[in-house]
Amino acid sequence: MVRIQRLLTAVMLAAICLSAGGALADEEGSVHRILAAGQQAMLERHSEQAIRIFRDGLKNHPNDNQLRLELGRAYLTHGDDGLAIRLFGEILRTDAGNRPTQIELAGALGFRRDYTASNRIYGELLASDPADEAAALGLASNLLHQKRQADARTLVSQALVLHSDSLRLQEYMDRIDSGTLGGEEREGRTANSFVQMDSDYFSDSAGNRSWRSGQRIDLGIRPGLISRFVFEQHFQRSKDDPFEAAETSTLQLRWKPREWLSLTGGGGAVRFSNRDVHAIYETALSVQPLRSLLFGGSFSRVPIIPNAEATEHKITAQGWEFFTGWTGAHWQLSARGSQQHYSDENIGSRQTAEALREWRIHGFGVETGYRYRHLSFTLDKPHGYFSPSDYHSHLAVVGVRLPRIKKYRAELLARGGAESGGDGQAFTPAWEISVRNEVLLGNWTMQLDYSKYHLVQDTGAFRADAGRFVIAYHF
Repeated sequence: MVRIQRLLTAVMLAAICLSAGGALADEEGSVHRILAAGQQAMLERHSEQAIRIFRDGLKNHPNDNQLRLELGRAYLTHGDDGLAIRLFGEILRTDAGNRPTQIELAGALGFRRDYTASNRIYGELLASDPADEAAALGLASNLLHQKRQADARTLVSQALVLHSDSLRLQEYMDRIDSGTLGGEEREGRTANSFVQMDSDYFSDSAGNRSWRSGQRIDLGIRPGLISRFVFEQHFQRSKDDPFEAAETSTLQLRWKPREWLSLTGGGGAVRFSNRDVHAIYETALSVQPLRSLLFGGSFSRVPIIPNAEATEHKITAQGWEFFTGWTGAHWQLSARGSQQHYSDENIGSRQTAEALREWRIHGFGVETGYRYRHLSFTLDKPHGYFSPSDYHSHLAVVGVRLPRIKKYRAELLARGGAESGGDGQAFTPAWEISVRNEVLLGNWTMQLDYSKYHLVQDTGAFRADAGRFVIAYHF
């Protein structure tokens, strides 16, 4: 009897072990499937889909650090640096020696330009293992961004002794020797949240003067969902209208339920100087079936307030707009068309098409191409928002971008060709010039633009000067 009891006990213990082992194997298999699905989404550049996969996986496997690490990497790709850094910190609190997580944390800090903390982590990794190529590459990238070419050269030379066949290290050495390129940049990296203040001044040959100031806040509510609040003030003068003013305020939500699909909706109001208030709104849908192809449409109601004469009549316009664009390795093609019904019973339509070819010459970016524009109105209203009632232009485009410097970017764009100011009218020479300057200081961005036109404007003038100043803080 005792032998039988011992045998039964052994059988029960074996069954329990097999059951536990099977459950553990099922759990590991589940984690592997989640990792495979999320990593496949990342390979296909569907970062939002990968985020959802890894987040759902962590709900069922809250203690799995590999899922947590991959979720952090997906957040980094999507631009959510703060969430990624928090996840990497959670991993290191329980597994301080996790080198892949340390590498990712150092990279995330580098993307945020916190080079002191990033360099310290890379340095500690190299001190414990001088053959860590990933740490050497990360530190070299930081040093190049900091304009410490001599230190970067020493580091890369030492790493090449241990990894003589490394193409990445050889590429870095070529960058240092050429002196034209910096460290690594994330493709398409944009901050989800920022605060911006901007101001525009407009002066044209018809005597119109317009000043606009704006405040904008973009907040990332969650991955794929961003809110935007914009408040603008317009102050205008003209020969016949000594002063007009208007204020607009709008709130929008932009949602990307899929990597290839974007939905926008919002509304607000425009308030005129006599305290009249009119509702405004916008809904938009854009689809990106391929990485290089985008198309979509919108339906909106907007105020028409380009100058004092138009603002005096308190005009709004409602209608559709359609757009499409394709971007290749060196080409950009775009087209846009709209039709609007104005509150003064006018109907306006606009069509624009542009083709640009980019060239790289000794670090300079050169663009050449062509732009066509057509604007027409059923009525030639004397309300100041457009004249004449029909307009065509054909312009050749030439643009030059200076070599990218760490904290400064500049661009000069010129267009020249011919325009016709009415149906059946002869074409006459036309041109326009715009200059853009941008300064990057940590999380701050400052922009100063100037434009000079010899083209018909919404004010009805053929010559106009415009300036724009923008300051923004990204977080």
